[in-house]
Amino acid sequence: MNRESEQYRFARVEAYYATLAHLEKQFRDRAINLGEMEAAVAEHLGKEWFCAPWRKSESERAGCREGMRLAGLQFLSQYREVLLNPFEEVGESSL
Repeated sequence: MNRESEQYRFARVEAYYATLAHLEKQFRDRAINLGEMEAAVAEHLGKEWFCAPWRKSESERAGCREGMRLAGLQFLSQYREVLLNPFEEVGESSL
């Protein structure tokens, strides 16, 4: 694997876990409607600098953006599933 691909992958994984942890912490133990949560996720995704400010190359920044988007989508998807099926268990990393 070449260095640029490796940097992209590391940045994506790092941003994914940082974003997921941030969103889970932000909404833990709160009753939130889906619209409010979607707005908060969209706002967070607009803060690319939050991801990893030490990532300077364009491939690393692209990896950060992708990791943030994936985490936001997964978080919203899990939340929607909980709302639609409140008495069923959701996967391992459920809300």
